Amino acid sequence: MGPDRLRAPTLVVIGGGPDGALYVRQLLRAAAAGWLDAERILVVDRDPRCLAGAQHRDPRVVIEAAGWDDWLDARLSSLGPEDHVVPYHWAPHLLVGWLARQLERAGARVRRGGLIPPRGLPFERETAQGDRALSFATWPCPPTCIEPALCPHTRGVRDWSLAREIARPCPDDLWDDAIVFPSLHLTWGVASIPVRSIHAARDRALGRAREGRCRWLVATASHCHGLATLLDVGVVPPGTSPAWAARGRQS
Repeated sequence: MGPDRLRAPTLVVIGGGPDGALYVRQLLRAAAAGWLDAERILVVDRDPRCLAGAQHRDPRVVIEAAGWDDWLDARLSSLGPEDHVVPYHWAPHLLVGWLARQLERAGARVRRGGLIPPRGLPFERETAQGDRALSFATWPCPPTCIEPALCPHTRGVRDWSLAREIARPCPDDLWDDAIVFPSLHLTWGVASIPVRSIHAARDRALGRAREGRCRWLVATASHCHGLATLLDVGVVPPGTSPAWAARGRQS
């Protein structure tokens, strides 16, 4: 058994194509080596016969045939705080869409989009969806890079963290506050976002919306790469309570 055995009852892998199949393989290897204690690996893909299911017959691997947004809306709020989401790194900014819909269901008016000024990073570019792609790397990185303290590409010290940089307030920010979903290395080359942090971000945004309007910078970021989006969130009317809050789920 590994000395730093991780407990993650459910791991949700977004996408069952080649990258998702690779992540499932690495998670199963980590479990076999005693580094990971996982009860289920849920793979979310529209195709029930996706590659991840075809390659891995382990009973812990379950394919859930659904669109990504539909699955997140139906299931993400019911996951436990020890569970993890393994994002697909080429996907649209899924969590900002999920967060916006959660706030809308609570009664807030939400507008997505707006200018995010350059932050002086090595790579910054607008995506087709209107998000801002950010990176400290100007080179292709392998999907299973663990973003170690010594960068495998530069062979020098990795003295940067995009997740930390985005959360750092600047005097000329055009937003009131920032939410960062941290996608950091979990085990054996697989990065994940703790469900605990996802629920906490949702609850924080809802609490702020009950007090008044707020413009958020919402980002999903690793140490090296990320997507950022602006959300204008209006006031949640008094007395409203979304279904997930009524169930009493606390993160």
